[in-house]
Amino acid sequence: MAGADPAHALQPALAAGTRLPLLNDPAGYEAVRATVTAPFALPSAGLVTVTLAEVLDAQLRAGAAAALSPTGYIPAGGTDVLREAARQFGRLGRTDAIFTAPLDISLLGPSYYTTTAAILAGLGTPVAIILGGQGDPLTQSRHIIPNLRDLAARVPLIPIRTDFNGLDLVGHGAIAAAIGTGGSVRHTVDPPEKRRAFSRDQSPSVLWPELVSFFKGSKINELFGARPSLAPRCDCAACGGQRLTRFLRREHQNQAIGHAVAVWTRWAADLLDAPTIRDRAQYWQNLCAGAIAHHAVFLAQLQLLEGLTPQDPLKRWATLPAWPSPAAAPVP
Repeated sequence: MAGADPAHALQPALAAGTRLPLLNDPAGYEAVRATVTAPFALPSAGLVTVTLAEVLDAQLRAGAAAALSPTGYIPAGGTDVLREAARQFGRLGRTDAIFTAPLDISLLGPSYYTTTAAILAGLGTPVAIILGGQGDPLTQSRHIIPNLRDLAARVPLIPIRTDFNGLDLVGHGAIAAAIGTGGSVRHTVDPPEKRRAFSRDQSPSVLWPELVSFFKGSKINELFGARPSLAPRCDCAACGGQRLTRFLRREHQNQAIGHAVAVWTRWAADLLDAPTIRDRAQYWQNLCAGAIAHHAVFLAQLQLLEGLTPQDPLKRWATLPAWPSPAAAPVP
């Protein structure tokens, strides 16, 4: 649950009587860029700055199962900033806290990955990683997905704000993941920048289960406008067999979120039911490969030549080896 005030962020779940383990992400990286001299977004109480330890303690008092560090956004090429943030966090010696690493996507690319991985592995504690960049960070380089998989094998990784990349990484060794209920909480951006709006369409983003991809509700409705009887139905707990073409207006956002959560919860359950990590990876690859095939199936049904192109990360998840061979080296 994101929010600078942990009591406020966690209160709805606690009031509902949940027994699930809860984490509070202070999300300081949304407003503060980390520096070597100030790697954490620490609040002020009058003239006194609250310490890192006090921020962590406040989350635990509010009911969090473990505390997340309020790390600022680690900027492009900022391995020195990441190193200092990790040093200060590690110096606390906490066993009830998780280091949050909101990384500009460049730090997972070929120029900086080796250093980034060494810093995070050197902590010896779980790391909650957040990807930063405009658009989809996974599309910035062909090295990102292999490097993230390598990191999940080296570090007790918890990818958060991560879209379906979270399922891929749990399939490759990550201990947990948070997908994010909307586009604004599936990655982050460097705080001086404003998140770019790629569409003025007010219809919600809708998970199309067979395609393992999000589409604007208006796009799905447009595709099946001439053939409404072919529009896909969803049997998830939120939809109960209704068609995906019904999510057309802003007020349908919460329903679209409920549908998405219901669908990916089933995927997560199947993934976690796999007997080994290798089997998890194979399940995820099979799901993505099936989604690629379904793109062609729907185009054929609609008698279209284009209009449904598989997204690049989906193609990578479907075609990369489900599990690296023992001789394979990580992408530098």
